[in-house]
Amino acid sequence: MPPVPKGIATDKTGRVRTPRGPISFPSEEATWVRVQSPRFDIISSASDTRTRELVADVETLAAALMNLSDRFAPSRKRATVFVFDKRRDSQPYFDLLFPNAKATGAYVRYEGGGAMIVDGARRGGPLRGNDPGIRTAMHELMHDLLRQTESAPPLWLEEGLAEYFSNAQVSNGKVTAGEPIREHVSLLQRRTPLTLDRFFAVKAESAEGTSSPFYAQSWAAVHWLIGTDQKAFFGFLRDVERGTPAATALATHYRKSLNDLELAIRWKNPVTQRVVLLPPSGATGSQPVGPIDRATLLYELGRFLSHIAGAETETQRHYREALRIDPKHARTLAAIGDFEAAVAAAPHDAEVHLLYAETLLTTAIGPFAGIFEPAAGDDERFRKARALAERALGLGSTDGTAHGIIGTTYLVEKDLVPGIAALERARTLVPQRMDFALNLYGMYLRTGDREKAAALFAAAFENARDKQTIFAARNALVVSETSRANALATSGKLDEAAAIIRELATATPDARARRELESHVARLESTALVNRHIQKYNEAIALANRNKAAQAIKVLDELLTVATDPAVIDDAKKLRTELKKRL
Repeated sequence: MPPVPKGIATDKTGRVRTPRGPISFPSEEATWVRVQSPRFDIISSASDTRTRELVADVETLAAALMNLSDRFAPSRKRATVFVFDKRRDSQPYFDLLFPNAKATGAYVRYEGGGAMIVDGARRGGPLRGNDPGIRTAMHELMHDLLRQTESAPPLWLEEGLAEYFSNAQVSNGKVTAGEPIREHVSLLQRRTPLTLDRFFAVKAESAEGTSSPFYAQSWAAVHWLIGTDQKAFFGFLRDVERGTPAATALATHYRKSLNDLELAIRWKNPVTQRVVLLPPSGATGSQPVGPIDRATLLYELGRFLSHIAGAETETQRHYREALRIDPKHARTLAAIGDFEAAVAAAPHDAEVHLLYAETLLTTAIGPFAGIFEPAAGDDERFRKARALAERALGLGSTDGTAHGIIGTTYLVEKDLVPGIAALERARTLVPQRMDFALNLYGMYLRTGDREKAAALFAAAFENARDKQTIFAARNALVVSETSRANALATSGKLDEAAAIIRELATATPDARARRELESHVARLESTALVNRHIQKYNEAIALANRNKAAQAIKVLDELLTVATDPAVIDDAKKLRTELKKRL
C-alpha cells in the first residue's frame, strides 16, 4: 500500500476515518518477540526463525541499495515494524488505514520517524523468496529508504521502486532484482493503462493510488527504466524529485520520449535485465531476538495508533490496558502525560526524558514550528526542557532529537549562538525533522546570517512537498524581513527598507500577497522621495537665512521640476515668490 501521508487516514469525502469498532488486543496466548537491527525495531508474533529471515533479508537489501546509490541514505531513526502472524490480528489496522483494501503491508510516515504494519501470515510455498511477508516487508522498506531525505519521488516512482525491489531474491549474501511480476504483467496485458498525465498525477490519498492497475503500471515503468539503463536511473530519479518534468528527464538521461515509456507500460516491448546488488562486507548479520512483555507491546501499538488521526480513542484504550498490566510502565505514563511519574519510574530511560522535554516546548516543535512566539512562563519551561534533553544525552542517547530540543529552547534566550550550534547538529542527525529546520532557519534570520538562511531554505524548504512547511518557512522570512525593513524605516532609511520589501515581493509566489508588498514598496519609495524633496526645500531655506537668495531660488527651481507632493510644491512656490522680492 502507499505510505500514509503524515499518518492521516481519511475517507473518500476527506473526513477523518475512525475505527469501525474497538481494535482487539493481541491474544494473550501469542508470543511476541523484539529484534533491533541497524534500520528496524521489529516487533513480531512470527517465529524466531521467520523473524530472523525477515530481518536478514530487508537489512541485506537496504545495505545493497545504499551501496548502489547515495540516494538511499542511512536510517536516522529505526522504523518500527509490526509483523502479525495472524491476518485477523492485523486486519483492524489495515481497515483503519485502507478500508476494504486487501493490503498486506502499510507504511506510516510521521514527523521524525516511520512505522510499518506487515501481514506475516504464510500463504506462499515453502521457498523463502515466495514468502509474502518478506516481500511485503521489502516493499515497505523502500518507502522508508526513500523518505529519509527532505524530498520524496512522485507516487508512481515510489510505488514502482517498492514493487520492483519487493520481488528481489536474497541468497548467499547478494540481492537479485528485475524478474517480471507475473500478476502485473497479466494485468497490463488485459487492461488499458492510465494516460501518462493521469498516471503522473495520482496521489497516495486517492482511490487510484491503492489500485492494482496503478501498482502494475508503476512497476512496469520502473522495470523498464532500470532495465534500460541502471546507471541513468538514479540521475532521472534525482531530477524528477526536484521537479523536472518526466519528459525532460527522459530525454536528458535516456534519450527517450514519453511515447517510449507509454509503450513500456503497455508491456509491448518488455526489457528484462537482472540487477545483482552486493551489500558491503559485514553490513548485515544475525540480530539477537528477545521476548517483549505485554505492557510494552500494547504501548507500542498505542504509539503507532497515535500517529493516525481518528484513532485517538483506540490509542488511549491501548495505553490504559498497558497500565492495567503494569501501573509503572514508564513510557506509557509519559504517553498519557504523567511525566513526573514516568521519570520517577525510569530515571535512566533517555526516551522518557525526551518525551517530557518535547511536551514542555509546546508549539515550538511539531506542526506549528516556525510561527512560535514566546509567552509568559516559557522561559522556565524551556530551560527545564533543556535540562531534560541534556540529561538524555548524559544517559547515552544518540538521537538527534535531544540536540534539536536543546537548540529550540534558545528561542526564549537573547543569545542564539548555542541554540544554532545545537540545531545544526540536529539537522545533521535528523534532517527529516522539519520543525528543527524551521527553528534553525528562524535563528539564522534573527542573527542576520542571510547566507546560511538562504542555503537552508534551498535545501529543506524550496522543494518541500508539505505545503504547511513551505508556508511556515516563507512566513518566517516575511516576519524577519518586514521587521528589518520597519526598523530601517523608523530610522529614516526608507530606500533601504523599500529595497528589502521589493526583494521579498519578488520571491513571493502568491499574487495577492505580492501585490500588497509591491504597494508597500510604492508607499515607502513615495515617502522617501517626498522626504528628499523636503530636504531640498530645507536647503533653500538655509541659503535664504544666510542672505543667499539667488542660490536659494536656483535650488527651488530644481525642486519644482521634480516635486510631486502638493504641499511641497505650494511651500516652494511661496518661498520663491518671497525671495524674488528680495532681489
